[in-house]
Amino acid sequence: MRRAYLELEAYGLLKLKHGKGVIVHDDLPHLTNKVLAHRSQKLCQEVLSKVKAIGLVGSSFARMLYHVALADERSRQQFFYVDITGPLAQERAAQISRAWQITIVGLAIKDIGVLEQIRRETPLKVFTNFYRYGEVAKLLSYPNVDLIPVALKFSKEMEAEIDRLREGSIVEIVLDERDFSSYGGLILENYQHAFASKKLFFRVRAMTTIADLKNRLRSGNCHMLIISNRLWDQLPEDVKRLRMVTYPKMEFDARASEPARLRAGIIL
Repeated sequence: MRRAYLELEAYGLLKLKHGKGVIVHDDLPHLTNKVLAHRSQKLCQEVLSKVKAIGLVGSSFARMLYHVALADERSRQQFFYVDITGPLAQERAAQISRAWQITIVGLAIKDIGVLEQIRRETPLKVFTNFYRYGEVAKLLSYPNVDLIPVALKFSKEMEAEIDRLREGSIVEIVLDERDFSSYGGLILENYQHAFASKKLFFRVRAMTTIADLKNRLRSGNCHMLIISNRLWDQLPEDVKRLRMVTYPKMEFDARASEPARLRAGIIL
């Protein structure tokens, strides 16, 4: 129940106040596609008219239609989420699936080739985050695939790690050369904006410029190292266990991803 409440809060439907319970937002900033909404409503009315004409109860037919549609989607999977690693992609795919009430399969960038055969049989909706959009777009430049970017936000766990830092601390975000040159500035801006109230100093560096991560922390010129997800699995276990070495902990941002949901034709 608590996880359900937290997900609804993240989606913007509820506001949880300690000691006051749960508050439903009166004025929700919910995006709508008027054309899609009108067509959907019209289709519902047409289907219900036909259902009643043959003597069936509309609500019972709707339950049957739901199960038939679910089985159809599972038999020819068309929704995928792509990210840098398999576990990361699966975790975020699960978050999107819960928010949008559909089945989305997580896929690592290195395995993206499997979509080539699938897209020949059915049109695909492939999601990825804004950071990886350019990289994924180059690998999916063929027909029958709609690549849709979704938004991410920092998790509560990441916020807690940042909160432990003293004012004026220096945080270095470590990327590989490719990511550093492609969107290092974008990542830096994202951290600066998200944690502006903390009064910290963020820097972005390429891994090749750091000879030894342990010595970097001991030098006093850096108080926390955030190692990119692309590099994290390559680190020695003793380095991963260091208290001030971590990795980006981000999760699906349902509210900011409303345009993506509408573009994919998903109705809640």
